Amino acid sequence: MLRQLLFIIQSALLLLAAVAVASPAKTYRVRGAIIANDVLGDISELSTRAQVVVNGGEHTGFIQKDGAFAVDNIKLGDSLLEVVSADYAFPKIHLRISLKEDGKASIAARYVQIGSEWPEDAPVLAYPLRISAAGKYDFFTPRQGFNIVAMFSNPYMMMVGASLVAIFILPKLQANMDPDALKGLQNKQK
Repeated sequence: MLRQLLFIIQSALLLLAAVAVASPAKTYRVRGAIIANDVLGDISELSTRAQVVVNGGEHTGFIQKDGAFAVDNIKLGDSLLEVVSADYAFPKIHLRISLKEDGKASIAARYVQIGSEWPEDAPVLAYPLRISAAGKYDFFTPRQGFNIVAMFSNPYMMMVGASLVAIFILPKLQANMDPDALKGLQNKQK
């Protein structure tokens, strides 16, 4: 009986501790839009699979037909926002969400290069974010035409050429050798 009572008390304490740890922290929504430019002439060209990802997939937002997006549940601090698309490359954006003195959230967004420090001196982007495509991916290369120089610079063709020289030209050279030198060469081979 006492064991059961201790087990119940212990379970209740663990439950209270779990609830205290899992209490939701204040989260925020980041809004923006994908805008057309020279690279992406019309937003409808953007794939329906394109999405906005924060911190490598921790939070995700989908892009609407007009280019608008929203990503929810982002906590205070630093985050990396990326637009993931199979056809177009977009710049990466460093988000810093902080609280002002009056208790309201402030979002500072800056372009960032992957693999470098997050710059504090870079200009802050306007909010809501307006992101445009930086480039278009090109996965296909045109087929090259016939090139005789490239064909003969291939290592396999060089080996074939050396074999043909050994088969056809060396016997002709041996036939033109001095008979005494040819006998001396045959004696060395034995």
